[in-house]
Amino acid sequence: MRRSVRFLVGTAVVLPLLLTSCLSIMAFWPNVDPPVGDGSMLIVEAGVHNGSETQALWNTNVSGWAPWVVDDRGNEIPFKPFDTESRVDSFYYSENLSPGTYTLKGFMHVYVDYSILPEDIIPTYGPFSNYAYDLRQYFPLDREVTISLGSRSIETFGRYFVESKYVGGASGTTDDRWKMVESSVRISGDRNDRKAMRVAKNWATLNWTLWNAYNPETAADE
Repeated sequence: MRRSVRFLVGTAVVLPLLLTSCLSIMAFWPNVDPPVGDGSMLIVEAGVHNGSETQALWNTNVSGWAPWVVDDRGNEIPFKPFDTESRVDSFYYSENLSPGTYTLKGFMHVYVDYSILPEDIIPTYGPFSNYAYDLRQYFPLDREVTISLGSRSIETFGRYFVESKYVGGASGTTDDRWKMVESSVRISGDRNDRKAMRVAKNWATLNWTLWNAYNPETAADE
């Protein structure tokens, strides 16, 4: 009986610690679905210059950036954002894509138009959710980037930097205050930059371990 009690007490102490540890790891790295069949992954890194440093794109709960990627039939591909890894800026990823041709056309900015926002709705950042109160702005690259994605593989479109200015931002009062001034947007980058894949190779949750079996890069911090 005493052994049973001791075991139960030990389990009650250890199990929450294990769960907390697992949750901490999951929070530290982006949540990703496991690979399915011949599914593959596409990655884009994007950020802004802050002096000599770089940082994640400014995505508030009412506006945000996302990659503008289409498949060979012109269908828009949704990406998930991850902004809390210190070694990359904004990390965008789309998993379990079918093999085929994909094109990064540029970046889109989604913002709330308060003139069409219902009074009882709190706006949420969801660039691919098609919320009725959202409007989209599309900003093309000077040169589109096309990838022929094979089966069970991971590829990146590269790393990009976006310069932009809000119509009003947090201090604005107009309905379109979170809109970007179109003439202010400048996009630069390097399609051959593979840093995001090298950083992702470090991630060690179960699902990322499965994905990283397809990742040809060597794990690195930079």
